[in-house]
Amino acid sequence: MKNRMPNQENRRCFPSAFQRSRRQIVAVVMAAFLIVFVVTLAMIYFLSYQELYQENQDMLDSYVQQYRENGNPSQSQPEQLPQAEEPPERGELPDHDSARYLLSSFYSVAFDAQGDAFSVDVGSGTLYSQSQLTDVALALLSGSKSQGTYGNFIYRIDETESYTLVALMDSTLVADSFTTLFRNALLLGAAMVLVLYLCAVALARWIIRPLEESDRRQRQFLSDAGHELKTPVSVVQANAELLEREIGENKWLRNIRFESNRMTGLVSELLELVRAERDTPGKEPLELSRLVLGGVLPFESVAYEMGRTLDYRIDEGISLLGNPGQLSELVSILMDNALSHSEGEGAIAISLRQERGEAILTVTNPGFIPEQKREDIFARFYRSDENRSDTGHYGLGLSIAKKIVEAHHGGIGVECADGQVVFTVRLPLHGKKHRASRRTAK
Repeated sequence: MKNRMPNQENRRCFPSAFQRSRRQIVAVVMAAFLIVFVVTLAMIYFLSYQELYQENQDMLDSYVQQYRENGNPSQSQPEQLPQAEEPPERGELPDHDSARYLLSSFYSVAFDAQGDAFSVDVGSGTLYSQSQLTDVALALLSGSKSQGTYGNFIYRIDETESYTLVALMDSTLVADSFTTLFRNALLLGAAMVLVLYLCAVALARWIIRPLEESDRRQRQFLSDAGHELKTPVSVVQANAELLEREIGENKWLRNIRFESNRMTGLVSELLELVRAERDTPGKEPLELSRLVLGGVLPFESVAYEMGRTLDYRIDEGISLLGNPGQLSELVSILMDNALSHSEGEGAIAISLRQERGEAILTVTNPGFIPEQKREDIFARFYRSDENRSDTGHYGLGLSIAKKIVEAHHGGIGVECADGQVVFTVRLPLHGKKHRASRRTAK
């Protein structure tokens, strides 16, 4: 039980690639739905509003036409009013357009040539006074539009030789209906978003589950293969040494020992990769500056034998919360990679500094990596030169480095510029940084 709790905590703190993939699937599904929902709702609202607005303008046209023929409806005498049509027979109802027109509330203000209001139609209700309607009409006349909306009104301005008419139609009920429709659509959409989110989560799990199982089996195979190969390789090495003591040095024995040493290195890297991917690193406060310097110094002799120089600038006092064993392995991998893949003239440069709450470690070596291969180099068993199989490298080092960095909530990347390959590691800091720096060139 004690062994399982750290792994569970690690999964919560350090999301795996599959967890990130699940989140991406959910995010894509939700984003697609929200875009479709918002666009659909906007189109429905826009088209409905345009259609209703045009219908209201048509009714205003009818009102303006009747005003021209019969004058102000509220000031017309009964004998001047238009004769009503014959009442519909029993069982018959007025058509939709006629019913809407009769149920709508119209108002108007007429101005003479001097701009004075001489006729105001307050409609059949007492909602608006003559002064209120006149103020609204004057505000509309001061504008540049002949039709549109103003507050709760839809308006139309009609100019004749003898007067200027501002016709108004109350759209309060229409606006309230649209508001209610929009609110209900949003509430329904929110409920659908929740349902879709649950469905997307289940779908993402269903899609990723076979990949997770395949990855689990692959890791288990690497672990089992590493442990199974470790013992026979050790036996081969021991027997080769004993045989060499009996019969003396022999080229065949040298080949056996060389290949067994290569196999030992491969097995060790396999097991290290499995540990980096599966195990939870125990963390403690540590001084990263001292750890990096201690990891770089052993490579000075190796660099000297290869005709290379090390140039490193390590700021002192940079501390963080991490696993010292894994971070030392990280520095060793980056240094070994830089020395093994340097091309042409130039020094190996190592830098450690603090920037915006992060420890930034860079390792630079002369060379070049094609852009299309810069992501591949962090994959398992990837080697830039497939024809070179006797270098002692098996394409696992950078994959292990990436897992170590991810386990520490950091990031690792590579860039190429001016004939230099730069690996950059960013790790979140813990502790304070001092401005003193140390620089050594060999």
